[in-house]
Amino acid sequence: MSNCLFITWDGPQTSYLEALFLPIFERLGVHGHRIHVLQFTWDEADRLAGIKNISEVVDVPYRAVPVWRRAGTAGPFASAVLGQRHIWRAVRDWNINTLMPRSLMPALAVLAMGPRSGLKLVFDADGFAVDERVDFGGLSSKSPTYRVLRAVEAHTVRVADRVLVRTPRAIDILCERSKTDRGKFHVVGNGRDPTAFLGSSPRRTDNEFRLCYAGSLGAQYRPDQMIELAQCLRTHIPNLVFRIFTGDETNLDIVLDKSGVSDRSWIEVSRLPAQEMPAALMQCDLALALRQPSFSTQGVAPIKIGEYVLAGLPVIGTESVGPVEPLIEAGVMFPLKNDVSQVWPWVRDNVIPNRLALRRRAQELGLAHFSLKASVDSYLAALDIDTS
Repeated sequence: MSNCLFITWDGPQTSYLEALFLPIFERLGVHGHRIHVLQFTWDEADRLAGIKNISEVVDVPYRAVPVWRRAGTAGPFASAVLGQRHIWRAVRDWNINTLMPRSLMPALAVLAMGPRSGLKLVFDADGFAVDERVDFGGLSSKSPTYRVLRAVEAHTVRVADRVLVRTPRAIDILCERSKTDRGKFHVVGNGRDPTAFLGSSPRRTDNEFRLCYAGSLGAQYRPDQMIELAQCLRTHIPNLVFRIFTGDETNLDIVLDKSGVSDRSWIEVSRLPAQEMPAALMQCDLALALRQPSFSTQGVAPIKIGEYVLAGLPVIGTESVGPVEPLIEAGVMFPLKNDVSQVWPWVRDNVIPNRLALRRRAQELGLAHFSLKASVDSYLAALDIDTS
């Protein structure tokens, strides 16, 4: 049905491509949508080789494009604009008929191509990236960078054949910003393949209580509060170990120094390949998925929540960020606001005495709301466009 080029822009601290998108793309290939990947990145060569190997295994052609990180914002903007040459080369080499840029810098690269006769455009808006930089990265909403990227967003939404979002609220916002038709929007899911989560986890012989967090550690993920919460729980659970799965160790060190954590023997930090994460999560007891509510979070659906519940983990998270209402209603998620002292009674009365029952309930919710099949079905509906 289509030869699609997925164009993404990823830093070294993220693994969205391997963990989320490649399994979805593999399944889309079964339904006649051959997905190819062009990744703009500044990651290290050995990790890129690993991504390429994973892509080959799932039959998704892959190329990496280096991002120039010098000269402030000029380097990344130049990489995007000049990156249109790499897109054209991929179009020719892979006989592409549909472009799918994810977020704003890839969208800029597509716009820099000029006339794209014969190429359909599916824009994966993927939240509000530039607004997130205003909310958490110190970018001014009056700056040239913000204005340019907002213009890229609005124009790409207007000219796209389809627009992919993660929440219904994102549709409202993008329609208002771009003054375009709601009919082109599709909400797609961030589901995971449950297979790796459904096997029997190795029997534990330790007596640790394992709190965990998976992902990057920017300000929007409330790392200061995470550390405060972990320390609070440890006063009640002396055998608590905090496992942090991240590629963002620099930010973690800053947070720990700021929090005055001198004894770090109870904090374990590692970065695991995507295929090893399910087993690692299944060895834990409780997970964190905090997010600072803001304008930009109206468009996000955190991937880690689906991973946690499929692994059978109860979650301490943030209300109204992502599709978490079923988890809260089922007692699988505690919606934390500001007072971390409220967490211990919930853990004491619900998590510790009911671990097995909570695991079963969490996995049932994961299968119902965060499955790979549901995500693939949502993409199939969005890609149902004439590519002749």
